[in-house]
Amino acid sequence: MKKRILRTGAGLLFAVALMMPSCDILEDCGTCELVTEWDDGTVTRGTPLVYCGDAYYDKVNSSATSIAGGISYWDCY
Repeated sequence: MKKRILRTGAGLLFAVALMMPSCDILEDCGTCELVTEWDDGTVTRGTPLVYCGDAYYDKVNSSATSIAGGISYWDCY
């Protein structure tokens, strides 16, 4: 009976650990997407991805980049 309780508790703890991204516990995380504003006024948005730690701060602190026909920057939230 005690083994069954221990196995169930360990299984639940493992399931909860799998559901939580590890970076949320240890580091600041955020969702960022690459945005490009073209000279003709159209805006292209990339796929939002979750970044944590230094990768997240690199995106937040990056400046806009001028490309042929537009400007690109990271939009983080």
